[in-house]
Amino acid sequence: MKSLYIFGISLIVLALLGACGPSAGVVAGAVNETLIAMPTQTAFPTYTPNPTYTQIATNTPYPTFTPAPTQTARVIIITPTETYTPEFTPTITQTPTNTPTITPTQDKLKTDKGSGFYLVGIDIAPGVWRSNGTADDCYWEVSSTTGDIIDNHFGMSGGTMYIPISAFQVELDPECGSWTFLSNP
Repeated sequence: MKSLYIFGISLIVLALLGACGPSAGVVAGAVNETLIAMPTQTAFPTYTPNPTYTQIATNTPYPTFTPAPTQTARVIIITPTETYTPEFTPTITQTPTNTPTITPTQDKLKTDKGSGFYLVGIDIAPGVWRSNGTADDCYWEVSSTTGDIIDNHFGMSGGTMYIPISAFQVELDPECGSWTFLSNP
């Protein structure tokens, strides 16, 4: 009964297709496909849960199944990392001491001196000086900014003189000879 029903539907489809004017090959293909999809009849009933179908006119002996591609989710986990924040470190600087540093100008101040008046730190360097004279009436004087005498000498030449950093002026007489710098204060 079922096959008659399918055959009837096939004829209706053919009639409709014939009205549209398809070719004879198309009509024959449609009938064959309808008949191929029908379940096969066996001599004895089988007790299979699903009916079997015979497929004809395919390029492969068995139907192939191509699974659809599946999408997989990609999970990216971002873990925050701790970054180093620099802290302020104070710079340690060396504080200057009262020891005078030698500059090229100070080297000039340490050259041999003759008689005259010299300003300390401008014309003559502070420190220890020695006279090379031979006279007995050598006079030298070291004074402050107010004119007060810090140290002086009247007598034999050839001795030493100390000029402190705090001194302002030095007076040297010609009888003392020339003065040579020996050491810093």
